[in-house]
Amino acid sequence: MTAPSPVAEEIAAIERLVAQKPAAGEELSARILAARARWPSQLRLQLLQGTWLEAEGRIDAAVACYRAAQAEHRGNPWPAVRLVELLLRQRRHEEARTVFRDEVWGGGAPERTRTGLLSQTTASIPDPAGREAFLRSLLRQQPDDRFPLLKLAVMRFRQKDRAAAEALFAEAASLGPMTDEAQLILLELHFAAARFEEAHALAQELQARHPDRVEFARRRIQAATFLHRVDEMIALLQVALLRWPEDWLLLFRFNRCPLPGETDRTLFAALTARRDAMAGNDRWLFQYAIASLRHAEPGLAVALVRSLAASPLVGHMAAPLAAALAAHPLDCWANPQAVSHACDEEVQLLTRPDAVATVILFASVAGGLGYLPFGMADGLLRQRPVNVLYLRDTRHRAFTTGIRSLGADHAAMIEALHGMTRPLGVPVLTMGSSIAGVAAIRAAARMQAAAAISFAGPVNLGLDATEEEAPAAAGGTRSSLYASFTEAEPDLVALVRAAPATIVHQCFGADFAPDVEAAQLLAPMANARLHPEPGCADHLVIEHAIASGSFLRILDAALQGAAAA
Repeated sequence: MTAPSPVAEEIAAIERLVAQKPAAGEELSARILAARARWPSQLRLQLLQGTWLEAEGRIDAAVACYRAAQAEHRGNPWPAVRLVELLLRQRRHEEARTVFRDEVWGGGAPERTRTGLLSQTTASIPDPAGREAFLRSLLRQQPDDRFPLLKLAVMRFRQKDRAAAEALFAEAASLGPMTDEAQLILLELHFAAARFEEAHALAQELQARHPDRVEFARRRIQAATFLHRVDEMIALLQVALLRWPEDWLLLFRFNRCPLPGETDRTLFAALTARRDAMAGNDRWLFQYAIASLRHAEPGLAVALVRSLAASPLVGHMAAPLAAALAAHPLDCWANPQAVSHACDEEVQLLTRPDAVATVILFASVAGGLGYLPFGMADGLLRQRPVNVLYLRDTRHRAFTTGIRSLGADHAAMIEALHGMTRPLGVPVLTMGSSIAGVAAIRAAARMQAAAAISFAGPVNLGLDATEEEAPAAAGGTRSSLYASFTEAEPDLVALVRAAPATIVHQCFGADFAPDVEAAQLLAPMANARLHPEPGCADHLVIEHAIASGSFLRILDAALQGAAAA
């Protein structure tokens, strides 16, 4: 075996001292200076000297050291890489970007190193226009252009410019393979454009390549859900919940899967066995609390939600829900009519002889009236003399393609709803929260129903109207997806205008600008009634309205209007 050279031995000794800093300060200083004098052109020693000078706070000397190394070792990428890293740490962002663009990006550093610095330097530009200009300045008509192009595509995606994002992704893909992170965004684009087969294929490929990354498992579950591949969805969910027991986003997905009742109960029991171990994981506990609303005794579910109301992580969601649940006595939520909470049960009709109207309740993405499952929503609705028709869309198309058990499409669903409600002989009101609020308005206009009650339905179909926080990459996927479903009929306002006998009640947070903006589109219409909820500064207006009493007041107004019509 060849003995290490003196310079290699000295470098190893210095590196050991560097690892001990600051305890080895004086000795390290002496060793570096002596080694540099002995081997003045040794690049590794020059880089170690730069590291030492920075640690000593001698930043200008460190910069000069790296510059001297660049001049001595032209063509070697590492002095410029170290210089960019130093400048970024010192928040000398403009200098860092200049060095990166002129000396690193087109240089010989490994791709992983260059793309990592690309992310860091890009992130240092707060202004989107400046960020775009920097990324475009890196384009050199070479295969590596795909990396800044992918970042430009992500920017467009987050700006909700789907067409531009699609074009940039296509241009980047033509130059070479994409990064996994870019493909994750491309996966979101597939979802947003309702390309579920493509989304499923890509999610399957990414999960096979990275079986230890939970985000790819989540996306594959989501794709299987949209494609109604129930057996695959269940198998994937069962495996994922066991493999990543602390991942709250898997519970988020669990709460949105149209699971058969027995499977849903079995998985909830497994989650319950894990609950004590999850103490302190508020995001996990909140998703578990949402599941408990449909599975646990009302007292236990209400207590769990209340315990999270002050959480800095989920309090903004738990507190409105806790207030809504506290606004009515516990027996209100006990579900005495045994309304099914089964996530795969699409249609339930409950009638009463004294009914003055029939309410058709469209389930939200969380499975009921906002977070409340149908059995709890029934606690509110049975306080008024109404029949209730509970609807759930297991196609996950926000009712735009109808309901499986009621026909092949939306028109067939409307006809089936006519057939179910006409014999009851009373006016029809539709109701829904968020995206389901839009579904309620569409159905009411098509049915010529007496009224529609929408709780923050995004009537402009372009807002990011999610019911709670979701993966950051989503960037408005749900509203974009709904817009994809309604491409043949995007103008909901025109649909409402064409049904003047249908009164649309739009309830929204008075202090939540996106929903205020959406509601204002209805303001000029004679058949629209706007109900701003005071003090509500989020999208969860249904919970605020239940807590304040507005829910029943709006329902009463709709019932009175229907009786007078």
